[in-house]
Amino acid sequence: MLGPRAAFNFVWTTGLTGAMSGWVLAAQAVSPDAERFRRDERRWARWVARGNGIDVATFGAEHLDPARAYVLMANHQSHVDIVALFCALPMVPGFLAKAELRRVPVFGRAMAVGGHVFVERGEHSRAVAAIDEAARAIRDGATIVIFPEGTRSRRREVLPFKKGGFHLAMLAQVPIVPIGIRGTADILPKHGRGIRSGRCEVHIGAPIEPSGRSLDELLTETRARICELAALPAAADRSGA
Repeated sequence: MLGPRAAFNFVWTTGLTGAMSGWVLAAQAVSPDAERFRRDERRWARWVARGNGIDVATFGAEHLDPARAYVLMANHQSHVDIVALFCALPMVPGFLAKAELRRVPVFGRAMAVGGHVFVERGEHSRAVAAIDEAARAIRDGATIVIFPEGTRSRRREVLPFKKGGFHLAMLAQVPIVPIGIRGTADILPKHGRGIRSGRCEVHIGAPIEPSGRSLDELLTETRARICELAALPAAADRSGA
C-alpha cells in the first residue's frame, strides 16, 4: 500500500501528465507550433520533478551545442530518466520509444504529435523504418535520445546494447553523446509502485564522432563511456549469443 507522500506523487504525476497531454493536443489542433510544444514538454518535466520533490543536477552540459543535432545515448533504470533528461538537457529532444507507448490514451497521441519516434520491438522491417524516420528528423535538425539497453535495468549495471541507435548515428552522420544517469532507480525502480523524493544526476560526456569507426567500435566505446558516467559496471551478456 502506498504511503501518503507516494500516493500524492502518483496522483500528481498521472493527473499532470493527462491534463497536459490533453492541453497540448488541443492547442496543437488549433494552432500547430513545434516550438511551443517543446516548451510544454520541458514545463511538464519540471512540474513533475517539483511536485515529486526530485532535484535534478546536471554535469557536462558544455559538451552540447543546442544548435547542433545529436544522437544522445543514456543508461536506463527508471521512467524518471525521461523527466531528468527533459530537465537537464539544453535542448528539448525527441525520443526513440517503444511502440507500446503509442497506445497509451492521450499521452501516446501527444508523443506522436511531438515528433517522438516509435519502434516496434521484434518487428525488423518496422524497426528499420523507424530508424529511417529518425534519421530524417535528425537531418532536419532534431536531437534524438535513445536508451540503447532497450529496456530498464533491474540491477545496478548497464545492460548489453542494441545496435539500432548506432546504425542511426552512422546513417545520419551526427555525433553520439554518451550520458550517465545516476539516482533515478532510487526514486522509481523498475516495477516500483511509487515515486520517491530524491536527487538524481545527469552526466553528459564529450561527443563521439561516428566517421572512420565501425559500428562495433562505436558501440564498445559508447558503452564504456556511459558506464563511467553512470558510475555503474557493465553487465555480462546473458543472451547466450
